Amino acid sequence: MVKKKGHKWRIIMAALFLLYGCEGAILRSSSPNAYASLSVEKEKEMGRRLVLQIEKELDIIRDPTVQQYVDRIGNRILPQIGHTPYEFHFYVVKSPDPNAFAIPGGHIFIGSGLIIMASSEDEVAGVVGHEIGHIKARHIAQRIERSKKLSLVTLAGILAGVIIGGKATGAMTMGSVAAGQALALKYSREDEREADQLGFQYLTKAGYSGWGLVSFLKKMHRMSFQSSGSPPSYLSTHPGTEDRISYLLGMLRGSPARGLKGNGKDLRRVQAILFVEERQAQTAVNHFQSILKGNPNDLDAFYGLALAHKKMGRIDLAIGELERARQLSPKDGGVLRELGTCYFLRGRLDDAVSVLRESLVIHPEDGLSLYYMGRAYQEKGNLEASLDAYLRAKEINPDIVDLYYSLAMVYGKRGDGCNSHRNFSTYFSRRGEVKPALIHLRKALKYCEEEEEIQKEIRRLKKALKDETGER
Repeated sequence: MVKKKGHKWRIIMAALFLLYGCEGAILRSSSPNAYASLSVEKEKEMGRRLVLQIEKELDIIRDPTVQQYVDRIGNRILPQIGHTPYEFHFYVVKSPDPNAFAIPGGHIFIGSGLIIMASSEDEVAGVVGHEIGHIKARHIAQRIERSKKLSLVTLAGILAGVIIGGKATGAMTMGSVAAGQALALKYSREDEREADQLGFQYLTKAGYSGWGLVSFLKKMHRMSFQSSGSPPSYLSTHPGTEDRISYLLGMLRGSPARGLKGNGKDLRRVQAILFVEERQAQTAVNHFQSILKGNPNDLDAFYGLALAHKKMGRIDLAIGELERARQLSPKDGGVLRELGTCYFLRGRLDDAVSVLRESLVIHPEDGLSLYYMGRAYQEKGNLEASLDAYLRAKEINPDIVDLYYSLAMVYGKRGDGCNSHRNFSTYFSRRGEVKPALIHLRKALKYCEEEEEIQKEIRRLKKALKDETGER
């Protein structure tokens, strides 16, 4: 039985590569081209399926400040890579392991532990640029096609061993032939070099320092010696660290360490959020209280302390810390959003609406502020204002799953059965609960005029349900 999230992260990563092996077997063809049979469209579809599975198994962090941070880094790098058929997406996974990995179709996952241990944005950008390099070079497509040269069992053993690392490697690779293992390692090292070279080009063109990736790799290398148990999983999935450091230093020779931004404001806020997400709430309380003893005016420590109190259900204490943070920085949109949210949770609805309005003046595109404003209006009985806030939130951030439940409730109270049941269906579908999603869509048919559109969605969900039950 897996008890630790870090172990679950490693096991899921192994499962992903097992699936890559399965896909390699499925896509077997007689084409002599190294990986032509895995088209870009097939790769995108594979990525879509994997993301759905990952979202069921791992804790994806949905905090808007965190998401905006990684999106900003990614979107600063992406214009430098030239034409690409992929639409890139970035995800932060709750895991103390400082790891990152790419899957087919432009999806990049970053462990929260990696961001927490970063000393600068350049380090985070270095890892993101490297993963973009893997996708741009289609390394995963190549690995899948090369899997045809090995049996599925052999490939699964090799790849699972590489991903999990540590003590699990021997068990997972048992029965794998040594030649196949060496071949996988050789290609993996070549992939790493190419991804580093591409990533380095992208980073420097984007205005980041290439020293950031070197700094990160040196940290990982030190951790491999300091760890009493398994080495960091990043070293299992990204081998050849010493060689990578060596040739990156060669590329950087003569370049000043300019661009390194230190532990900047945005990164410190994101690290505070992720620390609370990762750790036990009381541990986080102790951590931020310790920081405040040394620096009584540390804005991000007040913010993190408030989040930790909120996590423990101590809403009044969270409000107190956020009000102190507000005094230090009255125009901090993140502080205002959290304060407004806590006012709502405490039942101070007028205060919630007032503060969330202030937050939206600073960040008009903050979907979460709009969502909680909608909830406050809904509690006050103002369905029109509530619906308006929810619809604006949906337009800005359609990934707030609970938003669809709230929309369904408001539409129901307004007597709109069509939109009520359709939003209930979306809510359950987003949660991976296909059966209740289908039930609500069928109920929607009684009220909606868009019968063809709904029938199409019913067919899609039926197929998803069939695939899901067929896999079990």
